[in-house]
Amino acid sequence: MTIPQHDLTALVAHGLVDSVITDFNQYANKLLELKRDRKLPYISKKRVMEDLDISDGTLDNWEKHGLNRYKPRYKTTLIYYLIDDICKFIIIDT
Repeated sequence: MTIPQHDLTALVAHGLVDSVITDFNQYANKLLELKRDRKLPYISKKRVMEDLDISDGTLDNWEKHGLNRYKPRYKTTLIYYLIDDICKFIIIDT
């Protein structure tokens, strides 16, 4: 039994929509979790590593692939990231 081309296209399109919805829901849930009780849209590097249980090397890799880091203008070793940017890297399969 063969499936007509337009039915196959519909099945593929339906799968893509489900995938996009799933990715969006993951992003939205993680964003809410990270933003809970926060006043600013930034999160420290240390907190990202603790909350996501990832290493310094993982964050370095994400930076190589486009994650922006933010540092205060004064002399410090502190590094921050936008929570929205971190969430984008959580759900992207590379």
